[in-house]
Amino acid sequence: MTEGRWQLLPPLSDEEYRALKADIAAQGVLVPVVIDADSGETVEGHHRLRAWTELRAEGVKMPPYPREVRRFASDDERISFVVAANLFRRHLSRDQRVDLVARLRSEGWSLRRIGDAVGVEEITVRRDLEGATYVAPERIEGADRKSYPIRRPSIVVDSDRDQSRATEALRILGDDAPTKLLSLGAAEERARDARFARLRAVTVPPKIECPAYELRLGDLREIWADVPDGSLDCLVVDPPYDEAGIPLFEDLARLALRVLKPGRLAAIYCGHLHLDAELELLKKGGLTYVWHAVNLLPGQHTQIHSHMINGRHRSVMLASAGTFTPRRWIHDAYFAEGKGGPDTRPLHKWQQAIEPVSHWVQAVSEPGEVVFDPFMGSGTTAVAAVTEGRRFLGGDIDPACVETTRRRLVELNAERHDDETGA
Repeated sequence: MTEGRWQLLPPLSDEEYRALKADIAAQGVLVPVVIDADSGETVEGHHRLRAWTELRAEGVKMPPYPREVRRFASDDERISFVVAANLFRRHLSRDQRVDLVARLRSEGWSLRRIGDAVGVEEITVRRDLEGATYVAPERIEGADRKSYPIRRPSIVVDSDRDQSRATEALRILGDDAPTKLLSLGAAEERARDARFARLRAVTVPPKIECPAYELRLGDLREIWADVPDGSLDCLVVDPPYDEAGIPLFEDLARLALRVLKPGRLAAIYCGHLHLDAELELLKKGGLTYVWHAVNLLPGQHTQIHSHMINGRHRSVMLASAGTFTPRRWIHDAYFAEGKGGPDTRPLHKWQQAIEPVSHWVQAVSEPGEVVFDPFMGSGTTAVAAVTEGRRFLGGDIDPACVETTRRRLVELNAERHDDETGA
């Protein structure tokens, strides 16, 4: 073992070290330095020992420092002792925490165990490791102190885009990935479920307000009562169109009819199998049918086995609140050109791609206007709206969706700031 191996936490800042040294000069070393009984190494108390040694060399009369000679059963027990003995006295910055998390991971600690020791959630440990440099262990030790071989799942893909999707899915799964060959679809489904389970443990406020957007948590039939009638510029939405979600089309239409400015458009993604019912409910809710538009998608995107149909488009219904008032020419077909599927992050099982949604945001609104989406899902409309210079207002009944949208908007703001500053 090399000298200083057990100095796991980052060194004190110059100011912190000067304060510690001054205190030791005045009072001596009050907390014993812990010595390994087997090797004679210092396990805990490096800064105290350094300060004591420097003071002696400077001619300050110092009493001997107290020492606790301790026997440890293993290196892992030494690491656990150092972390436990120091964290309650140290307030780590994010960079310092990342360094510690990476060190513990290199030592073979599981993500959950690291989170418990450092006092953060497992999802925070995952994020810390994304930007850290560390040696991936061959085995991990969990909170139960049992050692397990680190899992080596794999996914076979045939394109650069799918490689990025596979990498992201495995990153999200982490230690929870099964040790077997997975299909990309199965891996993304597992990653979505795991990610949402973690996000649902996050406390999400009922309303999140920023200059460029406002997000709300709750049922669309309850959380928009304070929005003034006829106050919003447009609606771009991808509601659930499985059988359980179909009845919500009428509620969506009633809400849109009330809050949209007269004659303004709603661009509503619709499913194929129940298109007749969806249109009937939109009409029943009071919206006026304007046009049937489509996103044309290359490749084989949807297989409807019951009808033996390969779906290669998504329907987008344009409906208005009252008599439609045209404001600009609208292209009723968007050619996705390979970008019709979701991006490389498995954020939601019904996730849409940014580019087609951006097209409809541009088609039904002007810069500076408000884009409304009461079924945010993974926040694609939110990102498209803010990117296109609109203000976004949206909500979802699932706290994981609200938190996902918030994080994507925070990331977008950071990326735009970096672009502007050249960072």
